[in-house]
Amino acid sequence: METRKIQNQYREKEDEIKERIREFRGLEQASEERIFQELAFVILTSQTEAEKAWKATEKLDRKNLLIEGSREEIRDILEGEDIRYSEDKASYIVENRSFLMQPTLDKPEKGLKLKRQIWGKEPEKSREWLVENIKGLSWKGASHFLRNVGRGKDFAIISGHIIRKMHQLGLLKEPDFPDGRKEYMEYEEKLREFSGKIDIPLEELDFVLWSMETGEVFK
Repeated sequence: METRKIQNQYREKEDEIKERIREFRGLEQASEERIFQELAFVILTSQTEAEKAWKATEKLDRKNLLIEGSREEIRDILEGEDIRYSEDKASYIVENRSFLMQPTLDKPEKGLKLKRQIWGKEPEKSREWLVENIKGLSWKGASHFLRNVGRGKDFAIISGHIIRKMHQLGLLKEPDFPDGRKEYMEYEEKLREFSGKIDIPLEELDFVLWSMETGEVFK
């Protein structure tokens, strides 16, 4: 019964979902700053509603604080937008920005150098690099970010609502969060197998399950 509900929801939202994914894939042509905006958004979504996180991200972008703001300036905006763990997240944004602006031998000029890590290697390698090098980003966050820039076709975003749904579907014995890389990959494989059985692409399944809870396709 639950599987049929998911398939019905997919039929209802399929065009909207595919359009959103096309938008994400178009970001390959976007600026470094635009891609960093997506990274900041995903960092802000931890323990915070996605819509609220995106509103805060857009405000930071309008004020040019993502690229030039101090930790305190960013924190104040996040607090004003009711973002949880504002202090930590402001620090993550500033520290990641500084790290990504470091000069390299082949790109000694000042400026963000994130796109090369996303489109310059295989998606799985990009995900590993993000988890190892970007502060405030878990396996779930790295998968979410890559999906949102059109590079997460084969990744699952194992968030709380996905875990609850997996438990309801009998894919998990208990609705526990995955502990580390190995368990995350096991959860992801379970969801990949399920997506194949119900004939919904993995990168689209998260949107389907999310829209069943919220009624909308967001990001």
